[in-house]
Amino acid sequence: MNKLVKIFALMLVLFAGGCAYFNTFYNAIQFFEEAEQEIVTASNSEQLSNKSEELLQKTIARCNLVVAKYPESRFHDDALLLRAKAFYYQGEFQLSKGSLDRLNSEFPESPLLNEARLWTIRCQWKNESSKASLEETLYFIGELEDNDRFGRIRSLRSLAHTIASEIYQFYGEIDSALTHLEKSAEYAANRLDRMNAHYTIAERAYEEGRLNIALENYRKVISSHPNPKRVETSHLQIVRIYRETKMWEEASEEIEELTTNEKFSGIKADLSLELAKLYEMQGRDDEARKRYEVITEDFPKTAASAESYFALGTAALDEERDYPLARKYFDNVEREFRESTYAPSARVRVQEIDDLLSVSEAIEKVEVSLFGEGEIKEETEKIAISVDRLLNVDSESSVKREEEIENITNESQDGIIDTTKLYQELSQQLYSAGELQAFRFGDTEEGMKYFVRIVNDLPSTNRTAQALYSLSYLYDISGDSVRASDLRNRLMIDYSDSEYAMEIARSQSMILADAPAELMVQSEALTDGDPEKAIELYESVLKQYPNTRYAPVVLLSMAHIYDRSLNDLDHALEVYERIASDYEKSEQAKFAGDRIALLKKIKESVVDTTSSNDSKKNDR
Repeated sequence: MNKLVKIFALMLVLFAGGCAYFNTFYNAIQFFEEAEQEIVTASNSEQLSNKSEELLQKTIARCNLVVAKYPESRFHDDALLLRAKAFYYQGEFQLSKGSLDRLNSEFPESPLLNEARLWTIRCQWKNESSKASLEETLYFIGELEDNDRFGRIRSLRSLAHTIASEIYQFYGEIDSALTHLEKSAEYAANRLDRMNAHYTIAERAYEEGRLNIALENYRKVISSHPNPKRVETSHLQIVRIYRETKMWEEASEEIEELTTNEKFSGIKADLSLELAKLYEMQGRDDEARKRYEVITEDFPKTAASAESYFALGTAALDEERDYPLARKYFDNVEREFRESTYAPSARVRVQEIDDLLSVSEAIEKVEVSLFGEGEIKEETEKIAISVDRLLNVDSESSVKREEEIENITNESQDGIIDTTKLYQELSQQLYSAGELQAFRFGDTEEGMKYFVRIVNDLPSTNRTAQALYSLSYLYDISGDSVRASDLRNRLMIDYSDSEYAMEIARSQSMILADAPAELMVQSEALTDGDPEKAIELYESVLKQYPNTRYAPVVLLSMAHIYDRSLNDLDHALEVYERIASDYEKSEQAKFAGDRIALLKKIKESVVDTTSSNDSKKNDR
């Protein structure tokens, strides 16, 4: 009402005298109100749209004209306040406050001072994030008189409660934030502002899990909001709340009613998605999957179809363990809708599946190299030990098993293959597969099988201690503390030099003897005086303590001696490559990689120089 009176008065001025500044300021008001509605409608977005930014710029430009060209205008103070509001929405809080300070100093009798005070508090809050702003806002609400002669009480109360709500929200005081939003809606000057306030209440309440409050306010929005988009969104949110609170009959009825109404055709894809999720929650998995497939066919290239592909991929992964099919679904998520919130997760899933398929193929190749095909492979499978029998294997039987595996391998390959290196590679690939299954795909039982193979079916490798540690952890989280404890004890006894034993010792406030470290100190002392003896000692560290956490450091020390002291580039390159392959995630591996590239260039240049000299000799 106040706004209509103001505009009517302005129109009388225009009719009477046709002032230029009136046109300028009236346009500024129109631009600002349109921008403000854009901003309020997109309340969940932190960044202004291009349209809102342009409208605010136009508002500021016209306010500047009024302030600069028409200083005696009756709208001078209005222009300063309007400009301050536009600056605020642009995030220019200092400029906003500057315009408000000027209004206070130049127009001490202006009827706009109370509103200017609120916007000043708002700017101070944005600049300082101090609770003093909240105290000042609450004081303002308390002292505001109901008989304000300028008729601004309701709009001022509404704005003040909105500011209080924003500050309470920041401090996580949700009940107070929602209470003040309710007050803001109660005092809103018109239906649009009131409905926008109810929509904001609903959104915040939904985010905080206050579903009853959210439902109540979404219902108010659909009953009276003039913006069709807000009404659509609120209907959709009501369906979600029904589903999430297991009001399944109400959800089904609401979906059926909305999907048969052409008025809500804009949310048909989302409603279909809600129906699929409803089926999932009710355990109707086949119906849910069919619904997801229908969405991908009927609503292609939408956010709903992207989410449906993600749901189908998850089902193929979790229920069927069909990795190629799951990969296909996940790969379609970003193709359907690049901005989908599921796109990043889908990309990760695709990479994880690719990694698992690659590792599985690598395991098969190494096994063929170790055991061959047919009878030999069948024989090795016979000695595989299940998860349930893990703790029934003692040290003596472990040694015997290693001897059996070694004999089988040597007989099958006539002793030609370096079995130690192959077993190291196999254990590394098995660990990667177990890690993916247990920790990435959440299939603990399947992941444990890979770790068990490393511990029970292979000779000791640089992954054995890690596999024992991972198994103990998985038993712990599954509630089998006895088995977890036994595995930790085995790790502490058999691999006391490993970083995993050290980690257990630290967690239990134990102190372990560090024999590998002592040998390393002896080796380091010989590096300058007797480099070859130093290498022998380093080799003994690796031989006696193959699982030591110092392994990449020891190897790098050896490589340095070959590289710098002995100038033996071939052996240096060999050790660098060993670091890069066996300890690729270590800090030493990065240095080794750089050095490998340099040494290879040096060797290539030597070959080129030799070839060139031989060519010149032949020419002579």
